[in-house]
Amino acid sequence: MWIAIAALLAFGGMACTALAARSVSGSDAKQSHQAFTQASGQIASALRLAIARENDLAVSAGVFDLENPNASAAEFERWTLEARAFQRYPELSGIATISFVTRASLSAFEARAETDPVGPLGPHGTFAIVPAGARPYYCFVTRSQVRTGPSQAAAGVDYCAADPQLIASRASGQGYDYAISVPLLSKTPLLAVETPLYRGGGVPATVTARRSEFVGWTGTVLAPQILLNAALQGHPGIAVALHDTSGSKILAFNAGHAARGAGRMTINLQDGSTVETYAAVGNADVFANRNSLAVLFGGVLLSAVLFLLALVLLTGRWRALRLVFEKTEQLSFQAMHDGLTDLPNRALVIDRAELMLARARRQDTPIATMFIDVDGFKHVNDTFGHAAGDQFLQIIADRLASVVRKTDTVGRFGGDEFVVLVEGETLSAGVELVAERLLAVLRQPFELDGALGRPQSCSVSVGVAIGQRSSVDELLRDADLAMYQAKQAGKDRYIVFEQSMQTDSADRLELETDLRDALANDQLYLLYQPTFDLQTQVVTGVEALIRWAHPGRGVVAPDVFIPLAEENAMIIPIGRWVLEQACQQAAAWHAAGHTIGIAINVSARQLEHEQFVAEVYDALCDSGLPPAALTLEITETVLMRDATAAALRLRALKALGVRIAIDDFGTGYSSLAYLRQFPVDALKIDRSFMSGIASSHEARALMHTLIQLGKALGLETLGEGIEEHAQLEQLKHEECDSGQGFLFARPLDVEAVTRFLERDPVKV
Repeated sequence: MWIAIAALLAFGGMACTALAARSVSGSDAKQSHQAFTQASGQIASALRLAIARENDLAVSAGVFDLENPNASAAEFERWTLEARAFQRYPELSGIATISFVTRASLSAFEARAETDPVGPLGPHGTFAIVPAGARPYYCFVTRSQVRTGPSQAAAGVDYCAADPQLIASRASGQGYDYAISVPLLSKTPLLAVETPLYRGGGVPATVTARRSEFVGWTGTVLAPQILLNAALQGHPGIAVALHDTSGSKILAFNAGHAARGAGRMTINLQDGSTVETYAAVGNADVFANRNSLAVLFGGVLLSAVLFLLALVLLTGRWRALRLVFEKTEQLSFQAMHDGLTDLPNRALVIDRAELMLARARRQDTPIATMFIDVDGFKHVNDTFGHAAGDQFLQIIADRLASVVRKTDTVGRFGGDEFVVLVEGETLSAGVELVAERLLAVLRQPFELDGALGRPQSCSVSVGVAIGQRSSVDELLRDADLAMYQAKQAGKDRYIVFEQSMQTDSADRLELETDLRDALANDQLYLLYQPTFDLQTQVVTGVEALIRWAHPGRGVVAPDVFIPLAEENAMIIPIGRWVLEQACQQAAAWHAAGHTIGIAINVSARQLEHEQFVAEVYDALCDSGLPPAALTLEITETVLMRDATAAALRLRALKALGVRIAIDDFGTGYSSLAYLRQFPVDALKIDRSFMSGIASSHEARALMHTLIQLGKALGLETLGEGIEEHAQLEQLKHEECDSGQGFLFARPLDVEAVTRFLERDPVKV
């Protein structure tokens, strides 16, 4: 019943609305037509009045001509100035009188015209008729003035030959207006108003009398655009066209602007001239009228409101229950899904993993869990901003979801970590194929906002745990361990979990915990490996090498614990301790008379640490070691992580006076352009290039290139890992500056280095 009443109300309201809109559109159309008709009449009246005023001015000029038949051109110009003709009539372009000259009086007229010409004479300063030829009568200008000064038209132009209507007006006694082209006055056609003149000033009653008393014509030349613009004053939105059909061809003058499809009205002026006006005129079409549309849409809206109000009364309870259901469903989705990617969140992933394990136990189906970590996500955030980072994660989420079946689960575990749960048919071709497909789809380039149109690429590290586990925690833990191994192995790959990884992980965790106590418990110490001048084989310095004396494991090599220190940021305090100990020991050797240099390795985290430059300065000041005796060795890979920032940090270090060396040179990926930006003093050629230089032509060529590059850049070159005499001889032959290796000395403690320095240098 309520629906029927609501529909009836809506139908009645819409019917009344349609009738009202029709009435409004008809009324508006009628008013619009009336306003257009009135405006068109006013415009036509304004034009008639303006032409009549111009005709009055022409008559006044004719009176002057009749009263002063012998007046000169200068006197006529003075009359126009006194009459203020050009000031009073803005549309006036020129004013002139034309005399009717018979063939019998032509000679006398020519003599007078040559004495006081109204325009330029012929080529020889004589009066020349244009167009030439003998005719019963001629029509020549005797007085002329234009807005810009005296007329520049030729004195002998015969206007009767150019305009047959002039002679017609002689007999009729009626003036007329027509369009003419006067290039000297305007580039566009002008409007002329002509009036015949008769002796005595009046118009004779008969044709015979008019012909016998006829003297000539007087007229004005008007700028139609100014005339039309003046008539349009106060009538916006209307365009006007003045059509002249009195001449040999139809000319039209236009002004104003009107919309396409505007209405038109034509009004006759005189002598065949018409005025056409154009304006947007309303019509009775409901949809073409703004007011009727407002009534129509307002009525429809009101009818719809009435209909909806009735429906609300009937369906309020139903809608309330549905809204509660939808909100509950929305909140439930938000609680179990990631807000950025709409993927299942950690809670839902764990819940589905438990269900997957339960199905696997019941049905003995194959299952696998993949733990995915994005490589270099922090770099994307830091470079392009967090908005681009969010877009990056959304792209990864979409691509991961495109690889697996809808029955599998792709979830965001948090940050840049994702989890994929696969089972059943998805694993029919093997878990390796699924992992490869994941890696392949994520390697494809993509666009990021803020990346300036440069395609970006992505890689991930994937850890895979296959088969059942006793709990979800154990399943995810194993996949996470495998993912960590994939990162350690170089990223952009997948690794399947093996039981040995659990043992390695526990051992690594224990070693990491012990490392935190190593510095406080004085378990770290330094060894020093000497470097030599290859030509003299005299000790030039030492390189400080850190070792860890673990109470249970013995001496732990730096390649074991330094990566751990890099990951957990322990490298910052450890590096500071190495810097302080090395500077103090070098200062002690200097005090004993052994002025050798000391080199210290600098890690990536140390170089990026904001206080690193200050720490170097403090270590030099506290120890008293000359800055030039300290060399900081930094690998190519560390420098190229952020070449611009690294160059700024190296310049700050160079300002302290220390030396900079690129360690393991040749194994990184620095370009020569970047190398020139770094304030470097020395290149340490990696030991990997040392093997084979005595026997391999390719190895010797490569070593030669690296050494010559250093020399070209004005840098000291130092070869690492010299263990054979043949290697030494080859380096000396290539003029390498310095070297170190077991052939000279192994890493030594402080006392051994002191003894080494105090004895005479030993040639090897």
